[in-house]
Amino acid sequence: MRSLGERFNKLRAKVDISPTIDDPRSHCSRLNQIISLRCGPGAAILPPEVTRIHMDFATSFKNGHMGAKKFWRENLPRLKYHNPSVPMIVNRHSRNNKKPTISIYLRKPDASTPAPATRSQPSSSRNNMSKATPPDADEKIVTVDMTEKHSSHILEYVLAETRAVPIKPTKEEIRELQELDAMARQAEVDRARMRSLREEKKREEDMLKRARAAGGVAEEEDS
Repeated sequence: MRSLGERFNKLRAKVDISPTIDDPRSHCSRLNQIISLRCGPGAAILPPEVTRIHMDFATSFKNGHMGAKKFWRENLPRLKYHNPSVPMIVNRHSRNNKKPTISIYLRKPDASTPAPATRSQPSSSRNNMSKATPPDADEKIVTVDMTEKHSSHILEYVLAETRAVPIKPTKEEIRELQELDAMARQAEVDRARMRSLREEKKREEDMLKRARAAGGVAEEEDS
């Protein structure tokens, strides 16, 4: 069986990560994030009709915003990774009484006006500064109410409305994820062992200090 370092170096070469420190276990999380972006729920190719996507939800979970926030954290990054040219704007705020929504902008198939040279692409905001803009003349909007919906159900709605094509992980990617999972488990075992060794060493040092202190008291009494 390959050592942890050998397996790490093999995976690192595949995803082209340059090491910044020597301990390979510290890179497991980073490698896992990169490989996870390539596959998993949300990995899909959007059709050219999708011009942009806008999300609007509160920063806290109250009043049914949990699924929206989880979709933003777990699924939207994969969707963006595979569709880098599609703007995906996220507008967060503190208004939990407002319904969380995801708006999908689609180019009209029978649009008589040409697509504009540029479309509105505001930066994402966590201060309610990037609200959904009206569609352009050649666009229509499909809005999904995400209130109380699980992130997996939100993803189903998005895939259905956009007719996106999900990307299935290759055998190689599945093997890489399995190897990373095994490395992470081994790293946890190693950390637990080192923690136990440090605790044992500290106990021995404390016992030695107490023994020396007791010996000093005995010497004072003898004198």
